[in-house]
Amino acid sequence: MPLHRLKDFYPNYRETLADGQMDKITSYSVYAQGNDKVGSAKDLLVDDAGYFRYLVVDTGPWIFGKNVLLPIGLARFDYDQTCVYVDGLSKQQVEHLPEYDDDMVVDEHYEERVRGVYQPMAQGRSSRQFLGNTYAPASSTARSGEVAGDLRRMQALGERETALSGTHRTATHPDRPQQGTSIYDRETGYYGLSAADNHGLLRSYEDRLAGRHNRS
Repeated sequence: MPLHRLKDFYPNYRETLADGQMDKITSYSVYAQGNDKVGSAKDLLVDDAGYFRYLVVDTGPWIFGKNVLLPIGLARFDYDQTCVYVDGLSKQQVEHLPEYDDDMVVDEHYEERVRGVYQPMAQGRSSRQFLGNTYAPASSTARSGEVAGDLRRMQALGERETALSGTHRTATHPDRPQQGTSIYDRETGYYGLSAADNHGLLRSYEDRLAGRHNRS
């Protein structure tokens, strides 16, 4: 599924969607464990339906000056302080993230490299209460040999989508019927929005963005 920069997908989002919060996304500082600053938020990537998938982080002078991606579910927001925290992430892990370029196509191979770095954090979210959905660890629901968030033991993307084809409700958006499922809906540890991470406001923006896109 293609990903789009928010400002390209919905150019007027600051005037019609932000409500004084989302328009400040480029002023958010990003912190790893130990309150180590690792960069600043630069943009958001959304899928074709308008759902947030990644925060684009500019590591600036803190780490090599490259842009990297942060799965939206792993970002803990402090809206009042315009800060994003990534619990359990080290500065060294950020250094090993693949570089993101505004003109590049984010394909499956690239995303697997990104998720591989964040894997320990994603696995740690398996017991969280996600907005609109209680996420059960895959050991109790998935097919034998597949563990949520563990890329080494999960089926290939195409195989998962084929095996799970058929109309059903997705994990991260249970109110949205969908044919088949995407990697984002399967890997809730990376992309699921939770109240514990202060994602309520973000989810409301997401729903409004998706709603506006569907009406366009």
